[in-house]
Amino acid sequence: MAEEVDRTTTLPPLPLLAADDPSVRAKVQKPRKCILNDDHIEIWRESETHDLLVLFLMRLGEACVDAPTRCIKWSSSAYTHSQSFTDHILSLLIKLDGWTDEIAPQTGPQRFGNLAFRTWGARLTEQVESLHRQLLPEHLQAYIPELSAYFLDAFGSFVRIDYGTGHELHFVAWLCYLTRLGAFGIPCTPDEETRLALEVFPAYLRVVWHLQDRYALEPAGSHGVWGLDDYQFVPYIFGAAQLRHANLSPLQMTDMALYPFVHQHTPRGHARLSPAETLAYEAPKPFGPQPNLYTSSLARVHSLKRGPFMEHSPILYDIAQNVPTWVKVYKGMLKMYDAECLLKRPVVQHFPFGNVGFPWPSTSATASSSRHGTTFPPPAH
Repeated sequence: MAEEVDRTTTLPPLPLLAADDPSVRAKVQKPRKCILNDDHIEIWRESETHDLLVLFLMRLGEACVDAPTRCIKWSSSAYTHSQSFTDHILSLLIKLDGWTDEIAPQTGPQRFGNLAFRTWGARLTEQVESLHRQLLPEHLQAYIPELSAYFLDAFGSFVRIDYGTGHELHFVAWLCYLTRLGAFGIPCTPDEETRLALEVFPAYLRVVWHLQDRYALEPAGSHGVWGLDDYQFVPYIFGAAQLRHANLSPLQMTDMALYPFVHQHTPRGHARLSPAETLAYEAPKPFGPQPNLYTSSLARVHSLKRGPFMEHSPILYDIAQNVPTWVKVYKGMLKMYDAECLLKRPVVQHFPFGNVGFPWPSTSATASSSRHGTTFPPPAH
């Protein structure tokens, strides 16, 4: 494959919040839903909050370029004495994953999902504030009412027993909020951004994939066969960035021989490909790509669905057939995420807005504010 010229856009820094300012702390309130109709989608489209989330994803995407998915120790005790805030988040996610092992699925016929997921959700609801108090340094604890709302909704709906890209968005928002508070350092260094994308986010995937499997969570608002993925979107963005200079083309990367462990498992209900196996950290020999979230996500899809790839995942198949380079895949994924997730009312109508981290703009503020004007990278030629 001919190497494509990489014209990476220089991205602005993510604006920080004045976390120590008493007047900012005083504004904190429990977030509320504000997107109630299509007119609100237009306000949201033009808002600074929308731009912040896009910018954050783009910064994490750039931090992934040419880097492999990192192996982490799946034991909360491994991070007990660490001073790293990122390590503390990994420890928290590992703890939540342990709950999934502890809370057994209910037996007997159940129409949509397993009701034990509500037990899991009740535990998180009860403990979400105390978990944040344990996680956050004292000077950031005033922001728990807003942070908790995003974290609580990042693992699925405990009412509908489902999970989708809206829940994934809440986790991204939670990380973005913490970054703006300076929790990962002021500024958040490129290495920390890489850790967020290639350690923390894969750990989150491992948790939610385990939840999806253990409690048979329904896809939330799935487009069915015409959706990119029944549950996730962001790992395709990060994965495409990881593969920007890969020797294998998008079409070659769909070769099942690159992840032969999938052949040893059959779709849901039989032998399963576990989240730990899916997030492979060693490349298949002798010609496989470095560990990345794109092929991990494809492996996940193949482990869940039956039939030919072109039939059960036509959009992913079309990308492989018609998009020649990973630079174009990455930029296309960003644009598709904005159009199909951030700007689709069924997805973002559940996104809550507080007064500090992600405020809902007033009409006058929307008309007069000077936004970052975050735009997607121009196509590389």
